[in-house]
Amino acid sequence: MDVKYLKEKDYSSWDDFVDLSLQGHFWNYSWWINIVTDNDFRICALFDDHQRIVAGIVLPFYSTKRISMPDFTQMLGILFEDFTLQNNIRLQKQLTHQKEYTRLLFDFIERDFRSFDINFSYNYTYWLPLFWRGYQQTTRYTYVIDMKDYRPEDEFSRFSKGHKWIINRARRNPDLSICETDDIEEYINESAKTFERRGVRRPYDVEMLRSLHAEIQKRGVGKLFKIQDSHGNIHGIEYYLYTNREAYYWLGASDTSLRDSGGHTFLTWHAIKYFSSRVRFFNFCGSMIEDVEKNFRNFSAVPIPYYNVRRLARRDKMSNIIGFYFYRLIQIFCK
Repeated sequence: MDVKYLKEKDYSSWDDFVDLSLQGHFWNYSWWINIVTDNDFRICALFDDHQRIVAGIVLPFYSTKRISMPDFTQMLGILFEDFTLQNNIRLQKQLTHQKEYTRLLFDFIERDFRSFDINFSYNYTYWLPLFWRGYQQTTRYTYVIDMKDYRPEDEFSRFSKGHKWIINRARRNPDLSICETDDIEEYINESAKTFERRGVRRPYDVEMLRSLHAEIQKRGVGKLFKIQDSHGNIHGIEYYLYTNREAYYWLGASDTSLRDSGGHTFLTWHAIKYFSSRVRFFNFCGSMIEDVEKNFRNFSAVPIPYYNVRRLARRDKMSNIIGFYFYRLIQIFCK
């Protein structure tokens, strides 16, 4: 076994490995990480004796020594080879391999960072090797639809009553139409309205989004849908990413003053039907916000846990401890 940081010439091999790994999602591609970190990343890979990549991990913001999640990115973490492709390999043997691969990777990379805070794939389910190394985790949830044998109209009957009513009403509205667009400025403008109404600053870098959109369009791996009325008012706009295996609800915005039309919900249903014959999984990309979670759940999607795994540097731990006790003192004196 050989562990090393990849050079740029090796990135195409890494991207091929992402396609093969069950933990490999859209955000692990080298071109994506390059944009969202402004080229501040490293990829560490583990090679077997035949020089095949069998495991690896992307390390965003490598120069800062604080490995953390970039904007616009849901999941990274450790990727393993697909053990199911090996005939009759027992679960016990798979877990043994994962434990050893994790040890080799983290023995190599831990000397190069001070803190670590990364969301792992929902297909990464055995995190004990990192627990034993002193890491902590918080469980989060995404919502996923398995599209195998998916029949849209049959599945529609399993939606919540509220979603069925909203979708049927929007479907019967002759003033609403859905179309595909390649104009990212439409999404930027619609999302800006949302943040303005909430009185908060836009939480993302517009230029980074434009760069991502340009690359996504060049590679043909994204769909931007919108629903509008006959006056050109956009009721909702949603951006989806996809691979051969999975589609991702990446970005969405809607005009809250037009929410009564149900257009945003109807647009999501359109996207689900569109991808139902094209991918195996439809990933809502999760949310820990209660109202958003309810919306995803009402599409009869399945909640899937995934882990945020972290380890703070000693100085960061001390800062948290000091901050906690300082907060308790304030509480005592304010009583």
